[in-house]
Amino acid sequence: MKRSSVSLKKLFSFLGIIIIFGLLLWLTGEYRRAIHKSAVIAYFNYNPASLLWLIIVLGLLGLGLLALLIRQLLEQDRLLAEAAIEIRKVTNNLHAGVVNYIPAAGAKIVYASKGFYEIIGMNRDTLYEKYQSFLTSLVKEEYHDFFLNVSDLKKKGFSQRVIQMDGGDKKYFMQVSLSMAEHGGKETVSAVFVDVSELKRTQEKLLREQKRYQIVTELTNEIMFEYDFRKDQLSLAEQFASVYGEKAVIDRFLQDIERHAAIIHPEDQKEAKSQFLHVKRIGVNDIQVRIRDVSGTYQWCRILYRTICNRKGEPVYAIGTLSNIDLFKREIEQLERASRTDSLTGAYNKMATRDVIDAFIGANPGGTHMLMMVDVDNFKKVNDTYGHQNGDAVLMHAIKNLRDNYTDGEIIGRVGGDEFVVFMGNVKNKEQLLEKARLIQRLLHEPYVGEDVTIPLSASIGIAMYPSDGRSYEDLVFCADTALYEVKTSEKGNFAIYGAKK
Repeated sequence: MKRSSVSLKKLFSFLGIIIIFGLLLWLTGEYRRAIHKSAVIAYFNYNPASLLWLIIVLGLLGLGLLALLIRQLLEQDRLLAEAAIEIRKVTNNLHAGVVNYIPAAGAKIVYASKGFYEIIGMNRDTLYEKYQSFLTSLVKEEYHDFFLNVSDLKKKGFSQRVIQMDGGDKKYFMQVSLSMAEHGGKETVSAVFVDVSELKRTQEKLLREQKRYQIVTELTNEIMFEYDFRKDQLSLAEQFASVYGEKAVIDRFLQDIERHAAIIHPEDQKEAKSQFLHVKRIGVNDIQVRIRDVSGTYQWCRILYRTICNRKGEPVYAIGTLSNIDLFKREIEQLERASRTDSLTGAYNKMATRDVIDAFIGANPGGTHMLMMVDVDNFKKVNDTYGHQNGDAVLMHAIKNLRDNYTDGEIIGRVGGDEFVVFMGNVKNKEQLLEKARLIQRLLHEPYVGEDVTIPLSASIGIAMYPSDGRSYEDLVFCADTALYEVKTSEKGNFAIYGAKK
């Protein structure tokens, strides 16, 4: 339609120019006679200059129309050239091709673009030698009717389908668009092939991810839920009732939050209720709580939800999931414990010992605390005499004796090969301090009895006090280590308090 409009404009412009110049020629030839024919153009007889001005005006008008037509033609040529350049850019960047074929001759190809030959990995001669230039030879039989059924194509005027094609060593997914055409007086079909392989792969990947998510959801017992703000109603998936023994649809959820939160672990209820009451919070909300299942066991669960608002910004729904993360949570706790404990003895490692003691001091700044540095006497000799395996057994035996007599507020950590820290918080008086020191001394003097071996033991102890000797782990360790050195150089197997004489 656009081309027809442009052609008509050109035709009318040419006709207008021809008529104007013809009129100019007629007026010029008749000028002298016109001024003498008073009966026909009496006005020009008395005003011959007016006729001359009319001729000049018409001439300028004709020249203007001619210039306008020339400019329009030049502009159209420029736009066509730019369009051709853009089309070449697009076709060069796209993995696409154009084919013209005769359906009545079994889809015989009469024309194919360079892009099409690149797709199939052949040139024109190779295509003829291998397949006699039949398009149907390049596609699976299931697609033949699509290319050959011209009757349907004539009815619809246009047809489109995604097919799979072999292009040399590769396979492509092509989106094919068909339309009727004519070539050499014969009825043909034009087919445009556009490579959509990447899009197809992305779709298949999304389907796989969706399937994986569905499987993971089933394996993890993930439960979908929806909360209606207007009704104050919480609707959960049916498996919620079978897993947690509660109704899947809960009315008056926020109004009766105290009753509905009863299945949550008592230690988590306060935080959970606070989060639930702020359910209108925009964005993703993440709550981790322990929920009691039908067996009465508390399982760690993760509640993720997002609030959906209407056009006015008012919250309407909250949609989310409830996932059982108990196994994951316990694995994380085990990893955290493993990162904080000594692999041989099970006591805190050096870094964890410092962190835990500093945290205790920070939480109890007004108390009196005791830190003891414990060193197993002559441990190198034990290793040399009885072997490293028995040496490790001696360390485990010593720590076990300490742990068996562990009480609340005490921290036991291994800070060296044969060195341990025993921290006792909130010591009431000096008598309690001395009683604990003598108990540890006695425990570490118990011999290790193994298979065919009995190894005598003793340990030296240095003691520092908080806050008199220091207000941090590092300060207390320095003072306790100083006291330990005094014991090791004077009388092993004993204990000493920093800054005091026994």
